[in-house]
Amino acid sequence: MSVDGDFAAWLQSEEMTTVAADAAAAAKWGSLAIDTRISSPIAFAADAAIEADRQLDFRPGPLAVEVLRIPGLHLELIGEVVTLRADKGGYSAGIDVFVLGADEIDGDGGTKLTVLRRM
Repeated sequence: MSVDGDFAAWLQSEEMTTVAADAAAAAKWGSLAIDTRISSPIAFAADAAIEADRQLDFRPGPLAVEVLRIPGLHLELIGEVVTLRADKGGYSAGIDVFVLGADEIDGDGGTKLTVLRRM
C-alpha cells in the first residue's frame, strides 16, 4: 500500500496546538488553578479553538468523580456530556456531567457510570 508523500508527512508532523485561558478562573484560584493539555484528532485551528472554549466552559471550578447507577444499558455514553436528573444527590434540577466510563450490569440491571461533575 502506498501513501501520498504529503499526506505521510502531515501524519508524521507535530500536533498543532491552541491555547485557551479563563481569566476569571485564574483570578479566583490563583496558584491553585491548573493548566491542562488535551490531544484530539481535530485538524483545523478554528475547530480546535471552539473545542478549547467548550472545555473551559465545563472546567471553571473544582470537579468531582462520582459513580452513579442509571437504568438501561449505556456504553454509548462514554466520552459524552449528558444531563442527569435524580431525586437526590443534588441532581433534581439536572446536572451536566462528563461520562468517563460505563459498566453495564448483567441482565438489565442498569449501568454504573463514572462521571466528572462540577462542584
